Amino acid sequence: MELNPQIKVTISGPRVYLRSLAAFDATPEYCSWLNDPEVYKYLEVRGVTLEDVRAYIAKRNVDPNALLLGIFDKDNDRHMGNIKLEPIDWDKKTAVFGIVVGDKNYWRKGYGTEATRLIIDYAFQKLGLKEIILGFVSEHEAARKSYERAGFSYVRTDKKALCYDGISYDEIIMSIKKDHNS
Repeated sequence: MELNPQIKVTISGPRVYLRSLAAFDATPEYCSWLNDPEVYKYLEVRGVTLEDVRAYIAKRNVDPNALLLGIFDKDNDRHMGNIKLEPIDWDKKTAVFGIVVGDKNYWRKGYGTEATRLIIDYAFQKLGLKEIILGFVSEHEAARKSYERAGFSYVRTDKKALCYDGISYDEIIMSIKKDHNS
């Protein structure tokens, strides 16, 4: 199985919905998240332009091994962040998970956990995946708590595996398997 780039995805939850991103979603606000040191502290991406964001969205939208969705507030349609499965290994039925809640008004309120649960269910039920893997900087406690609430389990710690701004960090690897989610 591969993702069909022509099919637009929308997944709805109690407070958020996830949907395929389009060029018009590449707004100055979205771009500002990735240029905010507090937001990108634990991200690989930083210092982007609107054109970079448009190109990123366009590339993911035609990649059959990537699912990039925006996270939106159901009450006001505000774009608060992005969530992705990339790369998806269709043979092994696995994917690597990533998320950013860029709008700080939505931090520490459970929106990221809800979005994570939605994409996990979609990955297992609709895409037929069997395992989702993620990695994050060990110092990012909010991420760890959110991932644990969403059902991810600790796999291992890779010492000094990540380097941001010249500082090396341990990377925590977690995963969730379909049988855990059923």
